[in-house]
Amino acid sequence: MFHFGIEKVSKIPKFLYHFILIWQVIIMSLVGKGNLSNRLGHITIVMSILILFGIGSSISYANAETINMYVQEMPRHWQDQFGDALSIATQYWENKIPNLKFDTVQYVDKSDFVVEWASQYEEGKLGYYSTDTANGYNKPTMAITLGFFKDRKWHLASSEHVLQITKHELGHAIGLPDSVDPNDIMYPTVKDYESLQQDSEQNTQTSNNTPIDWHSRSEKYQKIASEKILPLASKIDEVQSLLNSLSYDSNAANEALDSALTAFGWAKKYLDNAEKMQTDGESSVLQSNYLDSYSKFKLSYDYAKKVEQKLAQITEYVEKANSLA
Repeated sequence: MFHFGIEKVSKIPKFLYHFILIWQVIIMSLVGKGNLSNRLGHITIVMSILILFGIGSSISYANAETINMYVQEMPRHWQDQFGDALSIATQYWENKIPNLKFDTVQYVDKSDFVVEWASQYEEGKLGYYSTDTANGYNKPTMAITLGFFKDRKWHLASSEHVLQITKHELGHAIGLPDSVDPNDIMYPTVKDYESLQQDSEQNTQTSNNTPIDWHSRSEKYQKIASEKILPLASKIDEVQSLLNSLSYDSNAANEALDSALTAFGWAKKYLDNAEKMQTDGESSVLQSNYLDSYSKFKLSYDYAKKVEQKLAQITEYVEKANSLA
């Protein structure tokens, strides 16, 4: 993922790195006192500026240099299905960004990052890119999951999902953040086993050239999205009350609180998006446009899951702030 922090992102231009450090000082000066809305407003403005500069700098970096990858050999029993995923994904970005070129190298120390193929990663994630070099390679790593275990059964990811995720994580490797545009490859769509399982089950039901029943798919995602969204509004209110009540004298504790506030801002945004997609999906149902309603309800479901993830992060940040107070 793309990080704006004291950790220096691989290959990020020096002037942008210094720019980020300056803005960190500004952030610390803004978040000393003030109510929640003012502090969130300050942080939102700074985040927007950093993202705008970050995207421009990432593309400039991509235009200027060849990116070298050390690619872990893919197990032979997966090569027939997934062997061309990386080459297609790199070609996608080379066509999209002028003068960008990916090369594979034989030695890790000559690479900008390492590509790994995995059978499972942590809590069900299908892929990731990390700038953390505290690993066996001493390099940033990109990992793509090709299969996973769920309910004691082995599930092989589809070629389409693997290609989509490979493109997405390569985008992070060249410095691009997640997008909020559902039509952008950097929009985080299916990134965990739960979503993949929902799609895989439905794809299995439509094999043998059977016409896709978008109506039933739409109803299924409408139900599971509604179940996820329903309790989130009250949870958001509870978290907001909690954050409004917190105040610390310690700079370290306030830094953790600021991280919680940032996560809270994203949680509210994701919930708004989830509710909007739910409403838009219901409108499409009234028009009997079930393909469109399916897409909207699925986006609603994905956004609701992001709210849950941000709420979990807030809990961690608050616990950290309390421990540092």
